[in-house]
Amino acid sequence: MSRLGSTFRTLRHRNFRLFITGQLISLIGTWAQRLGVGWLAWELTHSAFWVGAVAFAGLFPGVLAGPFAGSIVDSMSRFRLLKITQRLFLVQASILAILTITGHISIEWLLLLETLLAVITAFDIPVRQALVVDLVGKEDLPNGIAINSTTVNITRMIGPAIAGVIIVGFGIGEAFLFNSITYIAVLVSLALIRLEEHAPSRGGQRRISHIKDGLRYAWRTPQIRNWLLLFFLLALFGMPYGTIMPVVAEAGYGMGAAGLSWLVAASGLGATTGALLLASRSSTRGLPRLLFIGAVFFGVSLIVFGLIDSFLFAVLFIPLCGCAMMLQMAGINIVLQTELAEEQRGRVMSLLSMAFQSAFPLGSLWMGWCAEHFGVSTPFLVGGSLTALSAILLGSRILYQRAQSAGVSTGRAAG
Repeated sequence: MSRLGSTFRTLRHRNFRLFITGQLISLIGTWAQRLGVGWLAWELTHSAFWVGAVAFAGLFPGVLAGPFAGSIVDSMSRFRLLKITQRLFLVQASILAILTITGHISIEWLLLLETLLAVITAFDIPVRQALVVDLVGKEDLPNGIAINSTTVNITRMIGPAIAGVIIVGFGIGEAFLFNSITYIAVLVSLALIRLEEHAPSRGGQRRISHIKDGLRYAWRTPQIRNWLLLFFLLALFGMPYGTIMPVVAEAGYGMGAAGLSWLVAASGLGATTGALLLASRSSTRGLPRLLFIGAVFFGVSLIVFGLIDSFLFAVLFIPLCGCAMMLQMAGINIVLQTELAEEQRGRVMSLLSMAFQSAFPLGSLWMGWCAEHFGVSTPFLVGGSLTALSAILLGSRILYQRAQSAGVSTGRAAG
């Protein structure tokens, strides 16, 4: 099999092709809306803090629903649940578009709708991640996760570019309307997928007991616990840098919505490269070490970006930040999904989602506050330093524990 064919090998699965096609179209609209929401928050308030607060509202409330969502994913049809979340996304996007186009939008409405989005996302992320194994099988699971991440980041480049054109030519509300229309594509693709809709059993467990069982499993499995903790720290200190891009584009470089589109798209290009790098791997061998190096580099790249005072150089450099970030987001997902027990898949993926939905909005808040009080470069310098430090401290511990486990296994085999 050629290198290119190996990279995209999961596309030979019909159900996965349909899934990716629908996601490709829908996520273009999703990224367009995300850029529009950040820009709308800035236009409504001209406050870096409120830009961060809106990002907070779009993620953190989902943490409260996270444990329940993970249990639901492990105890009902994943495919049916995905159909429900996509319909709810369509409703949320449509309401946001109508309010904005008619001039009735306010920062309060924006916070409320982003909170609704966070709750829906709490169910959508773990079910989409857990469903990949049903679409491609366990053998192709790492590649399926990487291709799914590639799709997210290809659209991350296209969506903001389209949003920039729509916002400049028509308005922010029309960008939200565009997103709502793209959800039709994903609903059609899901309707064409032929997948057995069986619901896993909770074995007679009560819901709260089922949730506790998943939490105990994650906590008592050192590798899963440490990967989740590392992901949380990276999402707290480094990953939220994209949420203050409206401030960087306007206050930092004076480039407005067009500059914001360039920065977000360039970061997406780097993230796509990172996802393709993971997809091209034939196995997960050596992946933990790659993630450790990538996490340290992610922190360093943020520090360097914070020191750049040229918009052109910023656009040329920020793909490195996106690439390093995606290695962590998709790579940790791959490591977890290849190591966890199948019956715990939904609950562990929910914990990964919770780590992101709790740390990322908190990171957005502190970065927004820091940018408003100390300048737009400060969040990158501080966040990059803490990201690199977290990677060194926790990443080295993960590698040490894995080396110890490998040594014990070798010793037992020799005995």
